[in-house]
Amino acid sequence: MDAPGLIRDRELAFLRELNERGVRYLVVGLSAAALQGAPTATVDVDLWIEDLDGAGFRSALHEVGGAYVAPTAASPPLLVGENVALFDLVVHMSGMRSFAEEFAGATRMDVAGVDVPVLPLDRIIESKRAARRPKDLAVLPALEATLRAREF
Repeated sequence: MDAPGLIRDRELAFLRELNERGVRYLVVGLSAAALQGAPTATVDVDLWIEDLDGAGFRSALHEVGGAYVAPTAASPPLLVGENVALFDLVVHMSGMRSFAEEFAGATRMDVAGVDVPVLPLDRIIESKRAARRPKDLAVLPALEATLRAREF
């Protein structure tokens, strides 16, 4: 049975494999905001992985039938395979500190029995402000309202 919400069982299997191998990653972007209760919609789950060249990352991908496609001048890094198709790899986050610093402040969430590190809502807001893309600015009011509601 799939987990409620955006992340399905097959994607949870990949996150579980990352955890078992000690791979440090964060769920970021609007998928992270949605996990924290923000009324947003997205079609993918953004993953910020500390070491895309690490053996643990590659092993977890292999275990679930996925593969990594390195970036080129024309395309960002990609994950391919049915069990990882929902994930987009993030290699840069506007307005963020180093991965290690952001990981240290991660919100830990239980998603259908999988411990998932998630970028906190206030940091997502900071990133959206720093990126200044129209789609990021448009979602800020909903993210800010959710943060205010969570603070009560």
